[in-house]
Amino acid sequence: MDTRDMPGERASLSTRGEPLRDLREEARSAKRLAVLTTGARMFRTRGYDRTSLDEIAAELAVSKRTLYYYVKNKDDILFQCNIEAFRSLQPALAAAADTSLPPLERIAIFLRAHVEMLESDFGNCLVLTQENVLTPEAARHLRENRRTLDATLRRLMEEGQADGSIRPFDPALVSAAIYGALNWIPFWHAPEQKPSYAQICEAYLAFFTQGLEAPSRFKAP
Repeated sequence: MDTRDMPGERASLSTRGEPLRDLREEARSAKRLAVLTTGARMFRTRGYDRTSLDEIAAELAVSKRTLYYYVKNKDDILFQCNIEAFRSLQPALAAAADTSLPPLERIAIFLRAHVEMLESDFGNCLVLTQENVLTPEAARHLRENRRTLDATLRRLMEEGQADGSIRPFDPALVSAAIYGALNWIPFWHAPEQKPSYAQICEAYLAFFTQGLEAPSRFKAP
């Protein structure tokens, strides 16, 4: 019997092929992530300029040609690492939008997530990346992501000022000061050193929140 005339049979054959495609896609995604993770770690420990594709391939025990199946070039690895770092902040960005929590509490949640991201190799790439090593399109994407983080913190500041829980400081200046302090951590402190990034974050949060919190007499009823 000719199965070409049997839609149900064709559908069955197609369905049986889908798990194989899914498995292949999962395997490819896992290998791509291994390339990015290795590249990010080497960029952090050795420096971007001092790390070559040949060295990344050798670390992974694959040929350089194999890398091109997953990334375009070394710059693309750096860009994709930035994307992964920003992706890890999506839950914190969602929490920052949860108006059932006070603005100062959401600021603390958001900044803890930011420092946790910085501790990762992907996070290091995010703050250590200079735009001039990226393609114009990748640099634009990186700027957009950074603007999103800045805008989130500014908005939380403005919400706190509106309800009287945060002092009337310029949100742009506060955001610049906070991100300047946090994003500088990878430049002077390695994740494996003590104090931990989490401990540093809590110390910084104490400075920030105590400085931002409005005296109770100024808070809205």
